[in-house]
Amino acid sequence: MSLYPTPSPPATHEIETVVATIFPSTSLMVERVAEGVSTWVYRILSQNETFYLRILPEDDASFAPEMAAHTLLRRKQIKVPEIIHFEHCNDVLQRSIMVTSAIKGQSLKDSPSLSKEVRDAVVAEAGRDLAWINSLPVAGFGWVQRDSPETRQLRAQWPTYRAFLLEWWEADLAYLTKSTLSTSQVATLEHLISQYDVYLNRGDGCLAHGDFDSTHIYQDAGRYTGIIDFGEIRGADQWYDLGHFHLHDREQLPFHLEAALLRGYGEIISLPSDYQRRIRFTSVLINVRALARSLQKRPPNQYTWHLMDVLQQDMAFLL
Repeated sequence: MSLYPTPSPPATHEIETVVATIFPSTSLMVERVAEGVSTWVYRILSQNETFYLRILPEDDASFAPEMAAHTLLRRKQIKVPEIIHFEHCNDVLQRSIMVTSAIKGQSLKDSPSLSKEVRDAVVAEAGRDLAWINSLPVAGFGWVQRDSPETRQLRAQWPTYRAFLLEWWEADLAYLTKSTLSTSQVATLEHLISQYDVYLNRGDGCLAHGDFDSTHIYQDAGRYTGIIDFGEIRGADQWYDLGHFHLHDREQLPFHLEAALLRGYGEIISLPSDYQRRIRFTSVLINVRALARSLQKRPPNQYTWHLMDVLQQDMAFLL
């Protein structure tokens, strides 16, 4: 199953037909938005409310796992969007669809004027919610399987955490050796895999947001309102989302948010003495994959320069 959209999005009249069926007695405006990477996303505007229609590009995939995750999290009073409507396979589009409520406010990325005190309080509360998200069990590791309407248990593709995290490791290092990394840097990365091998021995999977950064934390008038976009959910360990957040900290905003996130996270899940090493080691693994994928698609840019800076800092910390 493809991880990202490759076919063309549905025709406008098909989207309008689907929305009219879901909301038959309401006057609505529908517009395409670029918020989704793994899904097509449409904003539905009524007089008093906003909803989001999401459509999976693959005709053999289902939103059922995501619906299950949202439902479980909302039962725990975690601030994530409410599922308004779900279909395993819509008759018009012949694809799985889901409609969610909107989280009020705007992302932290779009809130640079908040004071440090307010910003840190919002991030800490998001850290508490993230810890609860990471407490949900997943059978296996890697991308959550979307090929079934089954929702009783979240399942992922790999039997071990090691297999998931190292799936592309050798190929990515080989590519980066030719284009980006020095021989000594590659040797250091291979040494770190050996040095921290025990960190790859995760017995049971837990739910990871998968793409967690400041764009997914929302606030309204300085009050935390929730976490959005679970289109990249996967089975991992508790360090995956923290490692991803660490990797992208200061990418979009000129100040650090990680300490506040960890403060809130640690109120729910106790952090061990080596937590910084675990976070940075996970960041390195995510980073190498992201760096190789980006450079295979486009020339070096601000994003890849950021990845390289963080990679060098993390390698130095871990040695």
